Amino acid sequence: MTYILRDARKEEAKELAILINHAGTGPRNNGIDIVGWAEAAEDDEGPFDYGARIVSSEDDMFSYNNIRVLETGGKIAAMACCFEAFERTPEQMELIPEQFRVFKELTSTIPGEFYLDSIAVLPEFRGHKFGQAMLEDCIDKARKQGYPSVYLIAFAENIPGVRMYEKNGFKKVDARMSNGHPDMPYEGEVVLYKRDV
Repeated sequence: MTYILRDARKEEAKELAILINHAGTGPRNNGIDIVGWAEAAEDDEGPFDYGARIVSSEDDMFSYNNIRVLETGGKIAAMACCFEAFERTPEQMELIPEQFRVFKELTSTIPGEFYLDSIAVLPEFRGHKFGQAMLEDCIDKARKQGYPSVYLIAFAENIPGVRMYEKNGFKKVDARMSNGHPDMPYEGEVVLYKRDV
């Protein structure tokens, strides 16, 4: 299946929000982001409308400016969201919803580093190595921007994801136990991985 890799576009915000949510799915949930978005949405918004508002912003971490997509047959099949990690103050950490706190604790340990936050392939496009293509694209992006390494987070129980990351040279550098929040896609250990570029 032929495809192109390109930068995301602002007008694709809703499609991108759906993919971001797919990145946080697992056997225990239908996506971790949709829960947070539902809580934050205005009265006239659905959760994906709120997510699209975040993605269409110019400077949020999840801005379309930080997203690359894989397009095939005129459709977005996969995406990856990457940005520079930053440290949060204890006061900022208190404002983070409980289900997201473990991720922010781990990324606060790598300020200034290139961080692959989300990678997702729509279910109907799985099995074509599009996740591998997005991962390689992120590594290439980090290299071109002069970063020495790429970091990412994965649940230890996400066996297919962990297998792909380790096959591509990512090594475990830190880990925390999941807080057991019911919206988490998996239970158990949340692992920070690193790969030098």
